[in-house]
Amino acid sequence: MTKVVVSGVVVAFLIFYIVTSPDQAANIVHSSWHSAVNVAHGVGHFVDRVSS
Repeated sequence: MTKVVVSGVVVAFLIFYIVTSPDQAANIVHSSWHSAVNVAHGVGHFVDRVSS
């Protein structure tokens, strides 16, 4: 029951944040995506160096 309530609050906050400041929310998503891509490239480079 607690998980449902906390999840609902988090989703409500995210929707509120996106509606009230969409530009900043888009920047956060964009930055997060670039960070994830950079991490993936770094791991790939590491694995490539270890295997050669």
